[in-house]
Amino acid sequence: MSARYEALAAKARAMYGRRLRRGELIRVSRLDSVEQVLAQLGQLPAWAPAARSLAGEGLVTRERLEDALRAQVRREGLGLMAFLPQDDWALMDAPVRQAELERILAALRRLHASLYRETEQLPLGYVSRARVDLEQLRRCTDFAGLVDAARGSIFYDALSRLRPGQPLPDYGVTEALLWSVYYRHLLRLIARRYAGDARRLLEQTVGGQVDLLNLMHILRMKQYFPQEDNYLPVLLPYHYKVGPEQIRAMCAAPDPQAVLELAEQTPYAAVFRGAAPEQLQSRYDGMLYRLSRRQLRMGKPSVYTAVAYLNLRELELRAVVSAVESVKYHQALDPALLQVLDG
Repeated sequence: MSARYEALAAKARAMYGRRLRRGELIRVSRLDSVEQVLAQLGQLPAWAPAARSLAGEGLVTRERLEDALRAQVRREGLGLMAFLPQDDWALMDAPVRQAELERILAALRRLHASLYRETEQLPLGYVSRARVDLEQLRRCTDFAGLVDAARGSIFYDALSRLRPGQPLPDYGVTEALLWSVYYRHLLRLIARRYAGDARRLLEQTVGGQVDLLNLMHILRMKQYFPQEDNYLPVLLPYHYKVGPEQIRAMCAAPDPQAVLELAEQTPYAAVFRGAAPEQLQSRYDGMLYRLSRRQLRMGKPSVYTAVAYLNLRELELRAVVSAVESVKYHQALDPALLQVLDG
């Protein structure tokens, strides 16, 4: 089976060889303007395509630069599909499904605020593979129009079952519902189409994300809404390594510290040990970085090779975006971001 993925592995490893290094990110974060950042990124193989895409635009804003960086990662993901068997395309469409989800939520925010804000343009490969009518979604003026724009997508059934008492459904409930649909879709694809190491690694990545999101939701509720006792609207109804009994115990815990103590009794003890709630995302990012890098460099070639590469690029993208924002707002770069880059 791995022979089917040898060309993919060679391509992904070559692309990863052009990655940004830690020292390069530090230098970028110490520049004086977004214009200087754009010029510097144009000299770095990892992000030169994004910089070139902005040539001739004149003064480039922070938002426009960040959109170009995201678009480059999306194009790279689409490019890897050419090296994959067609059986894997449904899984590799996960970033397209996520982009659809994000645009549905953006449309709902706009309807709630009666304020339109243009979202960044998706690559043509995303638009052609989308199941949501993105143009209709952009123009919808009520929730019924939003639901109709999602017809044919994995999100339609869930959206169509929402019966808001007010003109619009609660944003937080809708967000949790759509993420549940997204992760259920991924986990079903993995269970139906993959076996062996590929399935184990895919479930480890996706299941770990679900577990961590639930634990972070509980911690935030304990910290910012201590009087709230109904956690169901914000929790994803799936369990990978943290079982329902452990989730219920955390929901019943008296405060965030008690939640962290319970979390240390789960398989994620290393992530939570000694961590403050605000450090959990960076702890998880470090864990995902190490897993993905090890599999990309030394793992048996499989569809997870492409997933590992995209994991690494998404982590690198977040670090670069934070560096751009550090320059824009004259803030120091968070040292925790450096853990997802080689020295």
